Amino acid sequence: MGVSRWTQTQLESGGWVRRMFEEGQRLRLVHGDAAVIDLSLGQPLAAGSAIADAFREAASERFAGRFEYMPNLGYLDVRERTARDVDHPGVTASCIAMTPGAAAATCIAIRTFVESGEDIIGTTPHFAEYRLYAETAGARFVPVAARPDMTLDLDAIAAALGRSTAAVLLNSPCNPSGHVLQHEELHGVAELLRAHEARTGRRVLLIVDEVYRRLLYPPQQRLEPFAYYENTVLARSFSKDLGIAGERIGYLAVHPAIAGDAVTRGLELAMRALGFVNAPATAQRALLHLDDWGINVTPYRERRDLIVEGARAQRLDIVEPQGGIYLWLRSPFADALRFVEELAERRVLVVPGVAFGSPDHVRLCFSYAREKLRSALEVIASMAPAPA
Repeated sequence: MGVSRWTQTQLESGGWVRRMFEEGQRLRLVHGDAAVIDLSLGQPLAAGSAIADAFREAASERFAGRFEYMPNLGYLDVRERTARDVDHPGVTASCIAMTPGAAAATCIAIRTFVESGEDIIGTTPHFAEYRLYAETAGARFVPVAARPDMTLDLDAIAAALGRSTAAVLLNSPCNPSGHVLQHEELHGVAELLRAHEARTGRRVLLIVDEVYRRLLYPPQQRLEPFAYYENTVLARSFSKDLGIAGERIGYLAVHPAIAGDAVTRGLELAMRALGFVNAPATAQRALLHLDDWGINVTPYRERRDLIVEGARAQRLDIVEPQGGIYLWLRSPFADALRFVEELAERRVLVVPGVAFGSPDHVRLCFSYAREKLRSALEVIASMAPAPA
C-alpha cells in the first residue's frame, strides 16, 4: 500500500531539515564523525549535570499513580510551577497545558481554535513545518514575506488579513533568521488585529512560538506578548533551553482573558485527537526537581559571535542573529540548492532556504564545536565567488 497523496506531496516538497540530517548520518558512517561537519539540525548544547540529576530523581519517584494515566493537560503541581514561568498577571494552572514540546503546543492551539478551511498567516522565512501543522488541521498556511532586515512587514500582514483568517503565527527568536520581535512589531500586530476585528467582527488568534525564548543576545530583551493582545497563546519548550531536545517537554500558555472551561476541555480534546494524550510524565516531574529554569547563554553567544565575525570577514551576506541558534545566510550561488549539494560533497551540511520559504538562502546551526564552525566557514569561503 502506498502513502497518501498528501504525504507524497510533502515528502517531495519538504522535509529538508531531516533529509540533510539523515545525509549527515550516512556520511559519518562512510567517512567517520570527525570528517563531517553537520550544521543542519538545531541541536542544543549538551544538558548540564543539574539537568541529568533532575531526570534521574524524577525517574526514581514513586507515588500513587506514578505510571498511570494523568490529566491530559499534565500534573497539577507542574502546571502551577509552569504558570509562574509566564510573566503576566492572572496566569494560573488553568491557563497551562503541558505538551511534548513547542511543536505540539502549536498544533494543539491550531486544532483547538482554528476551523478547517480557515487561514493561518505566518511570516517568511518561517519554521519549515508550520505549513504541515496548518494542513494537518485542514487549515491553509498563508506566508507573508518579512522585510530584508527580517522585521515584520506590517503592511503585508494587513493586506493578507481576510474574513477567513483565523490566526497569525509568529516565532521569536525566529527559526531560521534569529530575529527577535520588538515592541513596535508586537504593538503593530496587535493594532492590526484589533482594527480587523472592528471592521469584520472576526477576532484573530495570535500564536507566538517562543521555543528559543531564553536564547537572546544582548542587548535584546524578551517582551511579553500577553501584554499587547489578549487573544494570544504562547507555545514554549524546554528542549533548546535545557538541552533536552529528545525529551519533548514544553507547554502552551493561554491568555487569562480567553482561558476558561470550554478552552480547557478543547485543549484536552485536542491532546487526545492529535495522539499526544499527555506530555511525558518523567520530563514533567524533572522540571520540579530544578530550582531554576534559567540558562547560561554565554556559550551560545560566543558561538554566535564566532560565526558572525567569520561570515563578515568572508563578505558573506547575513543578518546578525538576535537570538536562537541559527545563521541565515544568502547563498553565494544563484542556485542555492546547488550550493547546498556542493557543500555536502565537501561533507558540510546545511539546510536550503527553500525549506523556510526563502529559496535564495541557507540555514546553518551554530550550536556546535567551534573548530567545526571555523572549518565550515573555510569551506564556504573557498566556494564563494570572489567579490567584484
